[in-house]
Amino acid sequence: MKLSALSKTLGEFLRNEAGTYVTVFALATPAIFGAVSASVEMSSISRIRAQLQAALDASALATGKHLAITTDEDVLAGYARDYFDSNLGSALEPEKISFGFQFLDSPNSGKRIRVSANYDYDFMMKFLGMDELLLNIASEVTAGNRTIEVAIVLDNSGSMDTYTGSSYETRLEKAQEAAIALSTQLYTLANISNKPDPVKIAVVPFGHSVNIGSANRGEDWMDMNGWSSIHHENLNWEGTSKRGDDWPELVSYAAGYKGFAAGSESAPPTSGTVTVDWLTRWTLFDALNVGWEGCVEMRPWPYHTTDDTPSDLNADTLFVPMFAPDEPDEENSYEDDDYSNSYLDDYYRAYANPDGLTYWDSYRGLHRLLTNIPGEGYNYGNYTRQQWRQDWAMKYNDDAKRSNFDQYYSRDLGNRGPNFGCTTDPITPLTSQATTIETAINAMDSGGYTNVQAGIAWGWRTLSPGEPFIQGRDYSVPENDKYIIVLTDGNNTYPSQSTENDSQYTSWGYEKHGRVFDGLSTTMSKVDAMNAHTKTTCDNIKAIIDADNEPAYKIFTIAYDVADGSSVKALLHDCASMRADGSKYYFDVSGDALAAAMQAIGNEISDLRISR
Repeated sequence: MKLSALSKTLGEFLRNEAGTYVTVFALATPAIFGAVSASVEMSSISRIRAQLQAALDASALATGKHLAITTDEDVLAGYARDYFDSNLGSALEPEKISFGFQFLDSPNSGKRIRVSANYDYDFMMKFLGMDELLLNIASEVTAGNRTIEVAIVLDNSGSMDTYTGSSYETRLEKAQEAAIALSTQLYTLANISNKPDPVKIAVVPFGHSVNIGSANRGEDWMDMNGWSSIHHENLNWEGTSKRGDDWPELVSYAAGYKGFAAGSESAPPTSGTVTVDWLTRWTLFDALNVGWEGCVEMRPWPYHTTDDTPSDLNADTLFVPMFAPDEPDEENSYEDDDYSNSYLDDYYRAYANPDGLTYWDSYRGLHRLLTNIPGEGYNYGNYTRQQWRQDWAMKYNDDAKRSNFDQYYSRDLGNRGPNFGCTTDPITPLTSQATTIETAINAMDSGGYTNVQAGIAWGWRTLSPGEPFIQGRDYSVPENDKYIIVLTDGNNTYPSQSTENDSQYTSWGYEKHGRVFDGLSTTMSKVDAMNAHTKTTCDNIKAIIDADNEPAYKIFTIAYDVADGSSVKALLHDCASMRADGSKYYFDVSGDALAAAMQAIGNEISDLRISR
């Protein structure tokens, strides 16, 4: 009953002259006022209880996050009490609160934080027979009940060598510091879990290609036989139609090429069964006596946007090693001089004659084949013939290498030679070893252009359960979360070149082959095409559902020192996963703010591992 109504009723009772009513009212007054007092007391108790619960909940959740920093029980207890005190409501009297903290091990779900409060509530109306009420409230969170797998995907392009922030540090140096702090924060979470390998991290450096590690040559998911549809781009094994030379004992098959490979110890037998090898990019690496450094091309569409398991039954799912062709020489003024990766003498060809080599006749100013005098000089004089020379497979031999072979060419393109464009350190697969990740991050160096899609795709592949990297847990494993953290400082780029190739050689090959436009229905620029494929890759990742019936991956994206209006900002925003409140796991930061962004990501991941 409201007090105004009670006053009106009381007035009516007092004005009534009938003795019966006065007597009844006199008898009922204690009960009426007791009910009113109880109503007021209950309202006060509810308000105090709600404020206590809110302060305890905030304390428990904050302390659960703080487990990512320390597991020292005394430190946690002090932190919990401080956080509780800072959130007390105005209706509470601190001197009446008894605070409790417990740090418990749960056999099946890791660590538990339990905070509690006893509150002595004094009743205002003592005549009700109650002097005080002890309120006992608690809040509890369970931390460490989920395992996590994280791919840290960092831009290592040349522009990351730019100074930024308040100190004389480059973007890459700041990114390295922030990434190491993040990995340390995440690995601390392993201390609060009772599950095996609760925290595993992979590192994926990217430029305009990704280095998957040269030790993976020979894996069954690599294209070792030259069967992929892109494997023989820029290679002509059957040279007669292009005024070149056939590879010895060449046998051509629809799936690729077989023949007697250069570098073998002896020529094929003149009779009997001939043992032949597949002629591939590996053949040419070996003929040059040069090791493959570990970079791979983008798979043909649509497999560059997917995580389809590599299989020789579908050769386009295999991974093809990057092999930058020897670009043609400029032999006279009628030929192009803009080719930047000429590392062989085009005419110094093995197996073209009994001595194994051709030579340059400086007096006559043209090339003469020892066994083919009539054809001398045919292959120089215009752009078309330069392209023929670029495709000759026969020129790849150790003796043909120029004096500047494998010398550093530029920050963005790397060394001359077949590994031209392979500028980053190898991927570090998922590991629970913090020192391994710190070493990998510290080893990064700036160089190369930017291919954000390659970084994201390989971040995905380090976490997925299938080949080529198999350290990730299967999607059927419950209570396991996968995170991809992507940082870049600029747009996708496809370096141009004013030659018949239309571009520098990259993980997309040459622009003249048009692979970057495959699968796109509209005409667009190279960069827009790369952006479209990047978006498709992100969409494919976010569509995967795990055993908990949730998206298997959460993608965090960081636009670092990116100018307003840059297309990569919208790209990264769209790529990022969505929080429960509808906002995005997207960060737009500059300079020194990167460290806070990385820490915020670590806090988000810590939050997502806490259950009430």
